[in-house]
Amino acid sequence: MTMDDTILAGSPAGEQIKRDVHAEAAVVISRSVAWSAAAAVVPVPYVDLLALGAVQVKMVRDLAGVYGVDASSETLQAVISALLGTLAPAAISGSLLGSALKVVPVGGTILGSVGLAAFGSAATYAIGKIFVRHFEAGGTLKSFSAAAVEEDLKKEFSAARARA
Repeated sequence: MTMDDTILAGSPAGEQIKRDVHAEAAVVISRSVAWSAAAAVVPVPYVDLLALGAVQVKMVRDLAGVYGVDASSETLQAVISALLGTLAPAAISGSLLGSALKVVPVGGTILGSVGLAAFGSAATYAIGKIFVRHFEAGGTLKSFSAAAVEEDLKKEFSAARARA
């Protein structure tokens, strides 16, 4: 922490900066959740999953930018993959099945899109919240551990699914 950070930390200006960063992070997460739902309506099975992954990687890159953290694409893809692995039981039922249903004409596309939209939106929200906490604590992408946040991620995911 620099001297300026120490001075600002307890000041009204420091609190305003913190609120501004929170607001900016909330906008990034909200926008990404909407794009995750939109990715679910891609009619081609498994291309929808690639679109969802791209949305999540962009969200984490944008959150890193909000918090001034360096974000390389290779590191991001590995981190997102590890987090989605944590949600594997839900991912298998929600995303893979939803995407696979799209091979069934008309009804399958609708059902698959709804299932994937719910999973993708909840997963994106949970991942965003986890990264906000991590970055606020001074973490970087290199110091991020999917294993360390596994329980928090599952809780955030469950809460997001319940709201959806």
